[in-house]
Amino acid sequence: MITLTAKAKQRIQTLKDDYEKRQKRKIVGVHLAVKGMPRPEYALSFVEEGQQDPNDVTVVVDDIPLRMTSRYADFLSDVRIDFISTLQQTGFKVENPKPPPAVSRTPSADGASLYQAVQQVIDTEINPGLASHGGYVMLLDVKDNVAYVRMGGGCQGCGMAAATMRQGVEVSIKKAVPEIVDVVDGTDHASGENPYFASGK
Repeated sequence: MITLTAKAKQRIQTLKDDYEKRQKRKIVGVHLAVKGMPRPEYALSFVEEGQQDPNDVTVVVDDIPLRMTSRYADFLSDVRIDFISTLQQTGFKVENPKPPPAVSRTPSADGASLYQAVQQVIDTEINPGLASHGGYVMLLDVKDNVAYVRMGGGCQGCGMAAATMRQGVEVSIKKAVPEIVDVVDGTDHASGENPYFASGK
C-alpha cells in the first residue's frame, strides 16, 4: 500500500495550489516516475488536466491521485512518500522496500527485448523530464534496430520538438540501448493543440 506522510500531503497541496494559481491550469494528479535503473531514483510531477496518459495506473491515496507507468505499478505499490527539510536536503523522499525489477536488454530474434529496453528508457529517463512541459513520448515500434516514436502533449507541434528529439530523446535512447541505430519521429506536429513553445510558422 502506498503511503503519503502528513508533511508530503501538505507540501503537495501547497505546490498544487501555487501551480494552478500561477499557470491557470487544473492539476488532476501527481505522477510518480522511476528512473536510473538498476539503482532507481524517483521523481514527482504534476499532471495537468487533459495531459493524462491513458496507459498509466492511478491509485488514490488520501484523496490525491497518484499516477504511474503501468509497468512499474507493482514495483511502486508499497512506497512511502515523505517530505523532508534539513540543512543537507529539502524535497520529497521516496522509500521503496521492493528490489528493482530486472530488465533484460539482450536482443531477441523478434526484437521484443529491444522494444522493452527502449520503453524502459522512455519511461524512466525521457518522459519524467518532458512531464514538466506537459509532454511525453510514445514508443510505436522497434524494427531492424530502428525505434519509431511519437511525441504528444506539449511536445506535439512545439517549436523545440526537433531539438528535443535529436538532442534529447535520440541521444538518451542510443546511449542506453547501443543496438538502436536510429530514432524516427512519426509525430503529426501540425495537429498539435497545446505546444509548450509555439512554432515559428
